[in-house]
Amino acid sequence: MSIFDSFKNKISKIKKNAGKVGHWVSFAQRVRPSKDFNENELSFPPNYSSIQSWAAHPNFENKSSLVPKGIKPAKKKDLKADVFFIHPTTFFGNKTWNASLNHPVASRIVDEVIMSGQASVFNSCCRIFAPRYRQATFYSFLEGGKNGRKALEVAYADVARAFDYFIENLNDGRPFFIASHSQGTVHAIRLLEEKIDKTDLVNRMVAAYTIGFQFPIKKFREDLKNIKPSQSATDTQCVIAYDTYIDEGGPIHTLDRTEHFFSKDDGTWEWKKRSKFKPFVTNPISWTSNTDVAEDTQHVGAVNNQYAKSNFQLDTLLDDEIADIEVNGLSTPYEHEVSARCGEDGFLYISKPKHRIFRLMLLPGGNYHNYDYSLFYMNLRENVKLRLDAFLEK
Repeated sequence: MSIFDSFKNKISKIKKNAGKVGHWVSFAQRVRPSKDFNENELSFPPNYSSIQSWAAHPNFENKSSLVPKGIKPAKKKDLKADVFFIHPTTFFGNKTWNASLNHPVASRIVDEVIMSGQASVFNSCCRIFAPRYRQATFYSFLEGGKNGRKALEVAYADVARAFDYFIENLNDGRPFFIASHSQGTVHAIRLLEEKIDKTDLVNRMVAAYTIGFQFPIKKFREDLKNIKPSQSATDTQCVIAYDTYIDEGGPIHTLDRTEHFFSKDDGTWEWKKRSKFKPFVTNPISWTSNTDVAEDTQHVGAVNNQYAKSNFQLDTLLDDEIADIEVNGLSTPYEHEVSARCGEDGFLYISKPKHRIFRLMLLPGGNYHNYDYSLFYMNLRENVKLRLDAFLEK
C-alpha cells in the first residue's frame, strides 16, 4: 500500500466516524450533571446483609440463572465456585453524580439486561453474587475531573464493602472468580490490588475476568505481585481482559478523558488518563495474547438477550421512570460469528459480526464495547469451567 493510499484510508475512516462522534458529543452534553458533586446529596449506602442490596444472590430468583437455548442448566452440586460480579454503568442521570440503589431505570437495566446477558455466563459452575452499588453516572468517564473521581470513589467504597461482606459471610471459603465489565472493571482492578493480590485470598481466586476497561500492563509490572496476566486457557490466579473493536476501527484517544486509579508509594491513590498506558489483551477465542488471528471456526457462540418487552429509547436513560424492558430468555448460540486477533496496541480486533443483532449499538471508532460479553458468551462460559477444573486439580 502506498503512502497516498494509506492517507486516503485514514481520511475515509475519519469521515465514517464523524457522524457518530458528533452524536456522541451531543449525547455526552445531555448527560452532563448540572451541578458539582455534593456528598450531602448521596443516597444511603447499601446494607449488604440485606438481600435487597444484591442484584444476584443464590437466595432469590434473578435473571443471572438464565441459560442459552439448547444449554442445560447446571445442577446445584456442580456449582463448585462463586463469582463476585461487578456490573457496568447503567446510570446516565444528569441530576446527581451517583445513582441511588433503587434508581428505576439504572436498576431495571442491571436486573434485566446485565444479569441475563453478562452475569449468567458464570452459572455453569458458579453461585453468582452481584452487589448493587451507588454507581457513578456515565458522564464521570467523560469529564476526567474531580467530580467524576469523587463519584467513582463512592462507587468503589460500596463495592469494597460488598466484597468484604461476601468473603466474611457468603463465600464459606470456596474458590471464587472476580468478573466485571466497564465501570465494574475500574472497581475490580482496584479490588484486586487492595483486597486480594497481597492477601491469602489470592490462593482462592481462580481468575479475574476484567473486561471492557483497558487493564494497564503497568499494573502487572508495578502493583500486582501475585496475580499475573493470563497466557493460556487454563491459567489460574490471573487476569483476562480485552476491549473489542472492529478490525478496521480502533480507539480514538483524543476523545478519551477516562482515568484509572494508580497507587502511590505513600499508600495513597492518584488518577491518570488511561490512554497513556498500553492495555493488556486476551483473545477470548484462543486465550492467548499473541497477534495471530483466531478464526471464526474456533468461535463457539455469541448469545443475545431475548425480550418480552423492549420499548426502550435513548431518552429513556435520562428518565426517572421505570424502563419498560423485560428479558425472558437467551438466544441459541450463534456459532462462528467472528474471528478475533490481539493488536500490537493492546486492543482486541474482530471481523464484522455475521448477524445484525450484534452490530446495532456501536460506539465511535467501531467500538463493540456493548458486545464484549455477548459476542464471546459461549467461549467465556466454557473457559470459566475449564479454569475452575484446572484450579481444582491443583
